[in-house]
Amino acid sequence: MFRRIACSMVLLLFGGSISAGAQIGRRTNSASSEPGYWVGISLGYVDGFTSSDEATGSVWRIGYTSQLRATLEKTLQRGATIGVAAAFSNAPMTYDAGATSFDATCPVSCQAHVDLTQYLAFIRVGGSGIGFHGMFNLEGGATTFANFRESVSDAQLQPTAQHYDPTFGFGGGFGYGFSQSAELYADGLTDIILHHQAPGAASQSAPHQTTLRAGFRIGF
Repeated sequence: MFRRIACSMVLLLFGGSISAGAQIGRRTNSASSEPGYWVGISLGYVDGFTSSDEATGSVWRIGYTSQLRATLEKTLQRGATIGVAAAFSNAPMTYDAGATSFDATCPVSCQAHVDLTQYLAFIRVGGSGIGFHGMFNLEGGATTFANFRESVSDAQLQPTAQHYDPTFGFGGGFGYGFSQSAELYADGLTDIILHHQAPGAASQSAPHQTTLRAGFRIGF
């Protein structure tokens, strides 16, 4: 009798342990899973910077502006994604005319605005899941300066041709996951824009664009 009772208790304990282990395993797998893809949108604050143009000799003193950015990412592994981004801003600027870009609308200097568009591929690495975690971004692609317009008359200024300037950037920040597939984030990025500078311009170095942004992404 005692042996039967002891054997029954052992079997019950063993069976319970297997069941509990299986449940814990299922919870762990569920917690470690991530969506295969992410879509996101962010709003950024872009610091001002100065650039010049080799073709026209003009100098562009670009002011502070906002940037809207949309992203699509693919999960590589837990906490790591690769993606593409498109970002747009319409920036105010002081336009100093160059020797080869005389225009009666802006013969010397005037207030203007320009469309800045970026097309980038990026890698995002860091923590993931529910709660706070850090992140680091590395990106590369192209930036365009287009649609230069004098602020008062809205007249077109030089250059009128659109060029794609190689762009490389890096930065980091933090995110907060509400679930495995919904996250708020804030980060800062510095992009180096390789635009051909005008000979004799005050600054011969490539312009640096710094952006602070906050965004939301959701997985599917």
